[in-house]
Amino acid sequence: AADDELLRQVFGEEELKDLQKTNPGLIDTARSYFPHLTSSTYEALAREPDSLQVEKDRCEREMEQLAVQNYSAFIGSAKVTQAVRQELSSVQKHLDEMAEILEPVEETIAAFQDAAAGLSKRRSGLRNVLQQHGPLLELLELPQLLDACIRNQLYEESLELLAYCTNLLTAHEARGEEIAVLTNIGEQVAVQRINLRDALAAQLKTDIHLPACVRIVGFLRRVRKHTEDELRKLFLEHRGKFLETHKKQVELLRQSRGSVATALRNAADLLRTHVYDIGTQYKALFPQDDGPLSVWLNKQVMWLIGLLRTHILTSPNEAAVGVRVVSSTAVGRIDAAQLTTVLRQCVHASSTLKRLGAHFFPAVAYIFEARMEQYCREMLDAALLTFHSELGRYNWVPSTALVGTGSAGQPASGATGWLHPQALELTRHRPLAVLTNDIIQVFNELRQCALYGLRVTVVTLCYESAVASVNLLRSVLASQTLQPGSPKAAEFGKLCRHFADILLPLVASHLEALFGSGARLDVSGIVASMVPDLISEEVPYTIPAEGAENAQVEATGDAPVPQPVPSEPQAASEAAPAVPVQPELPPSEAAAEAHQAADALDS
Repeated sequence: AADDELLRQVFGEEELKDLQKTNPGLIDTARSYFPHLTSSTYEALAREPDSLQVEKDRCEREMEQLAVQNYSAFIGSAKVTQAVRQELSSVQKHLDEMAEILEPVEETIAAFQDAAAGLSKRRSGLRNVLQQHGPLLELLELPQLLDACIRNQLYEESLELLAYCTNLLTAHEARGEEIAVLTNIGEQVAVQRINLRDALAAQLKTDIHLPACVRIVGFLRRVRKHTEDELRKLFLEHRGKFLETHKKQVELLRQSRGSVATALRNAADLLRTHVYDIGTQYKALFPQDDGPLSVWLNKQVMWLIGLLRTHILTSPNEAAVGVRVVSSTAVGRIDAAQLTTVLRQCVHASSTLKRLGAHFFPAVAYIFEARMEQYCREMLDAALLTFHSELGRYNWVPSTALVGTGSAGQPASGATGWLHPQALELTRHRPLAVLTNDIIQVFNELRQCALYGLRVTVVTLCYESAVASVNLLRSVLASQTLQPGSPKAAEFGKLCRHFADILLPLVASHLEALFGSGARLDVSGIVASMVPDLISEEVPYTIPAEGAENAQVEATGDAPVPQPVPSEPQAASEAAPAVPVQPELPPSEAAAEAHQAADALDS
């Protein structure tokens, strides 16, 4: 650093930079000389110019002496150098000429080398293709072979081919080579894998059983395109599509006016058969998770409940809570007998699905109860209207159609098996006979679908109908002039007595036969309400002379009042056993004659 400062002081800043660029040797010499100067004394520094001059002169003399002694060598070296320089110039000229001549040749040779290398590589590739012709042909035919196996439902062979292709393509990818043929084959194999999955899924849309389902789901697992959750959803989705084809048939039956009951039976049977089969197949294939199955079963059950609500339920109360109500013409196509068959099918379907945890009958029982309640209410209302109409045009002349039809002194052979031994007395007066037939018809309908849940409701309806009938009798008594002691007044009294002592006990007997001892009609209360304007007092009823003659008539299969067969109720049989009574009798010719006689009297 001190030398540099000294150099800047001696030469100056700018000049020092120029010397470092133009004459760096001088700067190095100065660096080596400055330590000598700085270490010398003043006397030495004063003598230094002279010393330098002496040294300079000595060097010049020695150089002159050397040049004189070796001048011939210097001249020879100069000549040789000049000759070499001339030769080199000539050589360079010839080399440039040769480069100009050989440049096109070099390009031609490079092009030939490139062409020869490509031809050699192609020749080697063609030779390799010829040697591997058989394996290459098999490899190229893999997509077509897969397609043929899938179309012929050879799923096991298809999966083996897919496994082989997968291993082959995986090895190709591991090598990192880009071969267009293999890439194209890989794309075609991926398409065939999707076709195989679709073909297997399409098999689930057909009517197949558990062994076939196990095979197909096993194949789908081997395809490795779905997780277990996706496989569960796929199974339920495609089996549901198979179920939809049967649902469409049910919908077609629904649109037919006379096939609604058949459609409902088929819908319930669909749950009992196909839905149960699909649920069983699901539980066998996927025992770990029943969540999707529960949702799917609930959807199918709600479909059936929706059909039942649409075609059976007519209760205004249900309409108030948002249940769909259809017109009476649509519901009128289902009578009690058809309703019973639908009920049985629903019970069977519910019992079957109970094994899968889908017991649904408690959710639909109220629909049948509401329908039968409405049906009974409508029939009883119609019976009251008919009773009122008959009372209005009745001339109080009793019917004698049954007189003389049997031997005197012999009781009716079937009377001992009837629900009331004096039931034939009800044919004496046409209004009461018609009312009795209408009420018996109600019980005949109830007998077809005697749900125990209807017990209280039916008893209430019968009580209300009896009270309404009593009110109709009072209205007749008030509107018609019946002189005390006249034949009309006597017949009116007999009609009221028959109503209280025969019809009401007969209705109570039918209720008890249908629903057991728990279904009791308040006969005594209704009879008490008839005292004293309709009947004088509550006294045991005895058959009058004319009635006794009628009771002696030989009973045949044509009884005037058809009796129901209170067979074992469908839902009430477990709570209260039925009372054995006489089998149901068809409408009798005697009753028809009684109606004809009454019509003749009216005319």
